[in-house]
Amino acid sequence: MGYDTSAFRRKFELPPSIDLRTWFPRHMSIQLKVMEGKLRTVDCIVEVHDARIPLTGRNPQFFSSLYAARPHILVMNKMDLVDLNKYKEPVEQYYKSRGVKKLLWTDCKKRTNAAIRSVSDAIIELIQAEPRFNRTIKTEYQVMVVGIPNVGKSALINSLRGTLLDNRKRATKEGGRPGVTTRVQNRIRICDKPLIYILDTPGVLTPEARDVETGMKMALCETILESAVGITNIADYLLFYLNSRRDFDYVELLKLSEPCDDITKVLFRICQQFDLRKEVVVPGEGRQERWDFDSAATQFVYLFRKHKLSDHCLDADKLLYG
Repeated sequence: MGYDTSAFRRKFELPPSIDLRTWFPRHMSIQLKVMEGKLRTVDCIVEVHDARIPLTGRNPQFFSSLYAARPHILVMNKMDLVDLNKYKEPVEQYYKSRGVKKLLWTDCKKRTNAAIRSVSDAIIELIQAEPRFNRTIKTEYQVMVVGIPNVGKSALINSLRGTLLDNRKRATKEGGRPGVTTRVQNRIRICDKPLIYILDTPGVLTPEARDVETGMKMALCETILESAVGITNIADYLLFYLNSRRDFDYVELLKLSEPCDDITKVLFRICQQFDLRKEVVVPGEGRQERWDFDSAATQFVYLFRKHKLSDHCLDADKLLYG
């Protein structure tokens, strides 16, 4: 349908009250130093990233501090959330042209053997082919898993352990929010032949990720704490993003009459449509019923997070149109 969006926003802006510095907690820089200190014991580094933001948010400090010293595998996790027929080749071409030699795709939550086996085979092939540096007397290998928060590092470790050792007990805690792993963990055995241990590490964002577009894409994918951004601001960015791409799936999914560029109006319509209400205490008036705008914002954001839209790759324009 030919909706008129000529008056819609051409740029997204956050309220001045949002402090982008809170997106990079101090413990992240400390833990990156710890990871650097572990390099002498590491044979290979596996970086896990979210396939919905294949270009956005990767930490360049990983390259300068870690990959330059050790072999590297890039794993695009959550592959089930993007259209691989459309994006697999462009992503692989993008990274091949930038020197990434090994890029693999997984969905660690489902622990599909084929995808996990491709990762384990790549790890074994790489560590056995590379020089052992100062560790030639060691009979075991050690792999470090890195990435930004909440991209599936712990899920990958548990999947590798389950597949290679047939051990379904989780060796490291998984979570659906950033910050579950806050420090470099003790090593975890994932394979007996050859003997391989793996180090789980906390998610580390780059301090340079201070531009609004990068931050909001990462917030949509829950790699930045929702509390640092605000669910309404995340919903507002999603609205802006969908409108800018003329992706109006949300109109039908939320039973709206037409696209809108005002998040307050959209949330109000969602509250009315789905009767979203809450009780609040008003000083001097007691309990009052109000529209639940936070629930409406969550419902809107879940269109993306629960895979309800037609396209969930937030880097589509960069990949398909340069």
